[in-house]
Amino acid sequence: MSMIDYLLWRGDLTFEQSEFCEVDNLILCYLTYVNLDGIAPEIGEGTMTVRELSDRFFLQHSHKELEKDKSFIRLAPYVMKAMADTERFGNAMVRNYVNKIDLEKMLQFAAIEIVLGDGTIFVAYRGTDDTIVGWKEDFYLSKGEILAEKEAVAYLNNIESEKPLRIGGHSKGGNLAIYAAANCKPQIQEQILEIYNNDGPGFTKEFLESPGLLRIRSKIQSYIPESSVIGMLLEHVVEPTIIRSTQKGVMQHDGMSWEVMGNRFLYCEKLSNFSEIVDDVISKWLAEVEDEKRNQTIDDLFAVLEATQAKTLTELQEGGMKNVRIIIKEIESMDSESKEVLQELLKAFFHKVPSFLGISNILNKERKE
Repeated sequence: MSMIDYLLWRGDLTFEQSEFCEVDNLILCYLTYVNLDGIAPEIGEGTMTVRELSDRFFLQHSHKELEKDKSFIRLAPYVMKAMADTERFGNAMVRNYVNKIDLEKMLQFAAIEIVLGDGTIFVAYRGTDDTIVGWKEDFYLSKGEILAEKEAVAYLNNIESEKPLRIGGHSKGGNLAIYAAANCKPQIQEQILEIYNNDGPGFTKEFLESPGLLRIRSKIQSYIPESSVIGMLLEHVVEPTIIRSTQKGVMQHDGMSWEVMGNRFLYCEKLSNFSEIVDDVISKWLAEVEDEKRNQTIDDLFAVLEATQAKTLTELQEGGMKNVRIIIKEIESMDSESKEVLQELLKAFFHKVPSFLGISNILNKERKE
């Protein structure tokens, strides 16, 4: 059972009949992945129901157009449509939509407010999709505060209503939700009921000791799939709940693959070997790279990935052995100080996670030769 199944089977239940649950959180976070530019009311422009939002979106975008999207968030518009057809979400009011993208400043920030039938407000922050550029921004979190986090705090501080708040996000959006809640005005913090982090990257150790975080830490609920990668970056604020997924490897990051049972997720007892190994490799790599060299190393790493011409992780994985050969060649031709670091990182992935990008065939061939 998925988010869509939940909406089809339980969407007739209002929040008065069935209180807000963790699955509702993921659905609302997924809504932020829909490009609502020119459709949703921006700051100070009033409100619109989810039903009206969906109708306007599909008047402007055909199914044929939407089918061209191959990213993991391609189904987000259809989640919105399913929401619009329910009693639970159809009349929820959306407002204060923001979408800022500045490639030069490496800023990607989007958020929206949703006023629910139970009298609460859900503030949802957009995460990264499966673009390689988006994952690069996640890695930059290891350096400290990024521009999107500053935007998230400012957005939350501008909430004018005194209604109870829930805050959440998927992927980077989960990180933004926690960061904003920890750094917003004290009076805003008092309005917060819950904070949801859905497979979002963690934080530096310094942030974990901040007074603002300690004040709201007990309100945080964190979820990761059993083969999480992004959600394992950096330090956890709270111990995450592990969710079963219908996908494999890095593709479990897609919230649409998370399994649902009734009004909750289907839990797992522990992470997969894949997630534990990837976490070990990346954590060790980030810890060993000196701060002043970290940015350059991250830039070099993603320049290597972009050399494959893949724009998304989906394309990178689909390229299989061809892309792996390109990656190896690019690293070998580098003159920068990052070369040795990246060679070690690549070696760790190749030998510890041979299924990563489908490279087991290459390794077997190398062994025979």
